[in-house]
Amino acid sequence: MEKRVEFLYLQQEECIKAGGRDMEGCLKAVERSFFLHGKNDYIQPGKPVIRWGGPETEEVTGRIMSMPSFLGGENYSDELESRNLIGPVNTSGIKYIPSRPHNPARFRLPRANAVIIISNPDSLMPSCIMDGTLISAMRTGAASGVAAKYLAKKTSKVLGLVGAGVQGITQVMAMKGAVPALEECRVYDINPKIYDYFSEKMKANNVDIKLKFVDTVEEAFIDSDVISTATMAKKPYVKPEWYKEGALHCEISFWDTPAEALKVMDFVVVDDWYQVKHHGVDVSWRAVRDGVISDKKIRGNLGEIITGSVTGRSSDKEKIFFNPIGMGIHDLSEAHRIYRNAEKMGLGKKIPLWDEPIFG
Repeated sequence: MEKRVEFLYLQQEECIKAGGRDMEGCLKAVERSFFLHGKNDYIQPGKPVIRWGGPETEEVTGRIMSMPSFLGGENYSDELESRNLIGPVNTSGIKYIPSRPHNPARFRLPRANAVIIISNPDSLMPSCIMDGTLISAMRTGAASGVAAKYLAKKTSKVLGLVGAGVQGITQVMAMKGAVPALEECRVYDINPKIYDYFSEKMKANNVDIKLKFVDTVEEAFIDSDVISTATMAKKPYVKPEWYKEGALHCEISFWDTPAEALKVMDFVVVDDWYQVKHHGVDVSWRAVRDGVISDKKIRGNLGEIITGSVTGRSSDKEKIFFNPIGMGIHDLSEAHRIYRNAEKMGLGKKIPLWDEPIFG
């Protein structure tokens, strides 16, 4: 009987070599997880959160989240192949992601860091332990990209972005990858000094879109077909009159949009309504909880639209709000893609958990 257990360790640089910056691959992995979510071929408990206060403290003090999940796919192999969505996952994993907002200024470190563990599907011993910081940033952008693929107008030309940090970068990468017709990105950030860095990252990642840096948030919204807000805002600033007819707004932050703004939306889409309610922070839940909108305005989960069980956009006039909480199955799907690539490429280091267990 084999007693020695070892796992593959992948540091961030090895994740990059294995395709961690490949947004096209990440979009496929994230759409795969949305598709399997729509088919109910997943397990994803409500994620526990450590906070030092109420939900409003997350953007000030920080938080630690744990995101366990299982993702299947074996029963949908043919459909995954026909959709060009890589293939089944059929295993479980977990992402551990602490976040301290003061890290960049105080320690010159990323605000968030993450570690992902992928389990062996038979023994449930760890198969891979890997950096999850890059994966987390990429899959967050990809979730908005997949949403835009299914919910944005086909004639969309202008993308509005509020927040030009790491998440803003992956938002534009994913949006352009998913909606190639986008021609211009109007960018606003509270710190204009970041614009040169943002431009450099767009060039480095070969994102073919015209950048227009604007002086106000309103300019990023007005006349934009697709909008992404990716900020650390502590209070709402979005005005409902800024939305043009047919706009899609992807809100990946918590406090940018006031609940009242959702009144002008034709419908709201989330990634997982149970998870949104469980976390209790996203504006879509606060709007329903406080009676600002009816829960009937929540059209459903994006996976249900992808699989066809729920209707998505039916008119170029509809204003749509996409409000994801972020799902562990996205991290697992993208991490599994990178892990498999790393195995094929011979990347990473094998580390023993033990040679022989003391108890077993």
